[in-house]
Amino acid sequence: MEYKMNVELTYKEVWATLNALDLSKYHDKKGNFTYLSWTDAWQILQEQYSFATYEFMPETYEANGTVMSHCIVRIGNLERYMWLPCMDNRNNSLTNPTTRQISDTRMRCMVKCLAMFGLANYIFRGEDLPDADKDMAEAQVTQEIEEVESETETGFSIKELNGNIKTNCKTAKEFLVQMRVEYQNCLQEEKSFKGIYLMNKDQIDQAYESVSASDKEVKDGFKALIELGESA
Repeated sequence: MEYKMNVELTYKEVWATLNALDLSKYHDKKGNFTYLSWTDAWQILQEQYSFATYEFMPETYEANGTVMSHCIVRIGNLERYMWLPCMDNRNNSLTNPTTRQISDTRMRCMVKCLAMFGLANYIFRGEDLPDADKDMAEAQVTQEIEEVESETETGFSIKELNGNIKTNCKTAKEFLVQMRVEYQNCLQEEKSFKGIYLMNKDQIDQAYESVSASDKEVKDGFKALIELGESA
């Protein structure tokens, strides 16, 4: 069944539709991991919602050379946002990835964003579970990031709609991550991000200004967040 663009959709309805699809014949294997090709994923989505669109936000770059891609998928009146680091075939972060690797990560990020709507979300189940080798590699990345973040340690707070402080953050980067979580929560709960954005706009602007121009990853992250807030 294909839905028309002028039909008002709900996240629950779309999830039920996409999550019920049997996609086993589309599975690809790379090492120990199961994949769904982005071409198959997009074709399947189009068969259900031909008016769906996707958009890539600017990549964010860590000081240690790792890269994060960002994608927004829109199905009618609904929207999901997802991010994904550029990784090798063992799912470890790549340092200074090529444009081809970034392009591939963008499309994987789009598939992961579709999983947030319910399409083959089981493929990503367990990706956040501990793995000794992966944890060691990520721990090293985290340590390197922390070593170059001292200039952003001014402290920022996220406020709820009633003005109460919800979360205290030590760095601008931590503040950015938590604001992204707030944005995702709004999508999950089918609420507008505009109120939270406006309540925290002064802090967002201060955090953005506090980040060194050389820290392109964090700067670009705030630009993307501000764009999401202004368009909400």
